[in-house]
Amino acid sequence: MNDAPSSEIGSSPVDPNLFKKTQRATRLTMIGQIAGQVISLIVLAEMYRLVDPVEFGLLGMFMPILLLVRSFGSLGMDIATVQKRNLTDEQSSTLFWYQVITGVILVVVLAGLSPLLSYWFHAERLLPVGIALSGTALLYNSYSQHKSLAEKKLRFGRLTIVRLLSLVVSGGLGIVAAWFDYGVWALVIQQYAELIVLNIGFWAIEPWRPGRRAHFSEVRNLLQFSGFYTLSGLFFAVGQNLDKILLGVLMGGTNVGHEWIGYYTQAYNQMIRPVYLLTSPVTAAMLPALSHARGNREVFTRLTGNFYRMVGIMLAPCSIGMFLVGERLMPVLGGDEWIESGELLAVMGLMILAQAWINISGSLMSAAGRADMLAVGAFGTLISLGAACWFALATIGSDPYAVTLELALAMSLATILMCGPYLYFCFHFAGIDARAIFWKLVPAIGASLLMGLVVSLVGYAESFVPQAVVLVKQVVVGVVAYMLFARSEITWLWRQLRGLSADEDIHTVID
Repeated sequence: MNDAPSSEIGSSPVDPNLFKKTQRATRLTMIGQIAGQVISLIVLAEMYRLVDPVEFGLLGMFMPILLLVRSFGSLGMDIATVQKRNLTDEQSSTLFWYQVITGVILVVVLAGLSPLLSYWFHAERLLPVGIALSGTALLYNSYSQHKSLAEKKLRFGRLTIVRLLSLVVSGGLGIVAAWFDYGVWALVIQQYAELIVLNIGFWAIEPWRPGRRAHFSEVRNLLQFSGFYTLSGLFFAVGQNLDKILLGVLMGGTNVGHEWIGYYTQAYNQMIRPVYLLTSPVTAAMLPALSHARGNREVFTRLTGNFYRMVGIMLAPCSIGMFLVGERLMPVLGGDEWIESGELLAVMGLMILAQAWINISGSLMSAAGRADMLAVGAFGTLISLGAACWFALATIGSDPYAVTLELALAMSLATILMCGPYLYFCFHFAGIDARAIFWKLVPAIGASLLMGLVVSLVGYAESFVPQAVVLVKQVVVGVVAYMLFARSEITWLWRQLRGLSADEDIHTVID
């Protein structure tokens, strides 16, 4: 690409307001994410009570395939848009039309796969659901370029408003449809409503409109970058959805199987919720910030360390906490019908922090211009997760409980074990001293383990108290304990989010 690769990161001048802009962008998006997750949780709790787990299982069989095909969706051009400096209108138009054409192709591919998946999973009801959901691929691609341009300009306040509005509208329509007993179609309506509102909103807040396309020679480097990023996205998508695809193959032919797939996929969705809660605002600010700082190694390293430390402070206690309270959380959210999903959530909760650090590493490698090595690292994660699934399947029988629990445990352990080597790999190829950043992550992990010990004692002492009461008490005790054990880290995080140290940090680096 025209931008300097990571090996050429040096000491070029950097915007003195970069830290402050980054902190403001992260803060705005984080506030929006918290509000969005609260809305989503309320909607989901209601949907759990109105829609049978079997219907969630039916959707859960197709969603991994949908997400896998969507990994080709933007062809990485949305990331290239943010990462590329001095992007012209013609180049942006070319990327937009490539994404739209790709979206149309993916709609046809998904619709064509639906009969095959229905036959493969032995689930006739999957056919119309798959055909209906195939149209979401085009809707997803239609707003990608406008969203990326808005992120590039750090318009995170407007982006946040659009996302919140989409959750409110789609959640409301989904609940109404579920109330009228639409079953799985209520979930399909919810998907479409969210994407339609996002399209309208992102096109409204970003005034750019596609026009004349650039000559191929002007976008060749962008497409090369996008190709590597798309390949890495494909590897990640296969690895992170391999367990759910296997469940569809093993148990997709019966209602009991659909029910357990529903338990598993919804436990996964609750586990990944806090990951997206934090990594979405972090990566949204991380990619443009690191791309701007790419010319100055010291600023680039300082910003990188701050982002990983921020994620560690906020998600290390969440990972330990979910392991301890996950078994109680699902029945509290959805009622006794979802008790079976609680143990799966507790096991999956262990990988929250590791998954979050793996997720944000994509922005680091993209900003450093090393999408090629990102693809190599993603392939390594695919091999690790594939081996974990193979090991789990080789040691279990046909009981749905054993199958789902062993898969959840295998995926969690594999994600945790590969996290350290994967981060070292990314830091090395991004030109960053891995040891310096790793040491910054230790205090939050240590404080979280101490917090976990305190929370577990509370749980054991309240064996005969209603689950909701124990859950609330464990959460409160956990928050207090973590604030005590990690007070220095929380103070640092507070200063970062408020922007109190922005000028001091940037001038220290520049001087």
